[in-house]
Amino acid sequence: MLSALLLAASPALAGGIGLLAAGGLHGDRVYYYTENSIGEAEQMPPMDQLNPNAGGGLELMLGDKDYKINGFLRVYFMADGPVQAPDAEKYTFNLRTDEWRNLGMVDAGLQFGVLGEPENFQMVVIGLVGSAIMTLDQTEFFHAQAGVGFTYTFARRFQAHAEVDGGVRYRKRIYPTANFVGGLRYLFD
Repeated sequence: MLSALLLAASPALAGGIGLLAAGGLHGDRVYYYTENSIGEAEQMPPMDQLNPNAGGGLELMLGDKDYKINGFLRVYFMADGPVQAPDAEKYTFNLRTDEWRNLGMVDAGLQFGVLGEPENFQMVVIGLVGSAIMTLDQTEFFHAQAGVGFTYTFARRFQAHAEVDGGVRYRKRIYPTANFVGGLRYLFD
């Protein structure tokens, strides 16, 4: 019976596709060393830092443009800024990267309209989970974020959106993040 229901289901024609740009800050940890009096490397306490990140990509939206709840899937490129090395003359350091690090990201989430109307201007809350699924240095991580933003639908088929969110990245430990995301969607329905 379940297979009959699945086969009889009509295709979903509601949704949208869009472009997005993102930027913000993320936490990093730097491990560094000093040479002791007998010439051995001695580890110093790790240093936590906030460093920039920026990127852009595609977004797929699922749901009728008249609904206050929509799902989305984001596939995008992100570049993490390099960590800042401690005093290079006094310390040697073990940097995960000393230049911008490229990441392939995938996020899935929900957007809930809280004030206003979806066909015009609407304030939203957003939640998402995702992962850096493609890194050159095998440092993939899980992340979760939540935030507030707005959508503005114009010309019946186009929607601008912007949001500010905060959250965490997790890879061996928790690192804080804060991001701004903005973009433009074309709505199918």
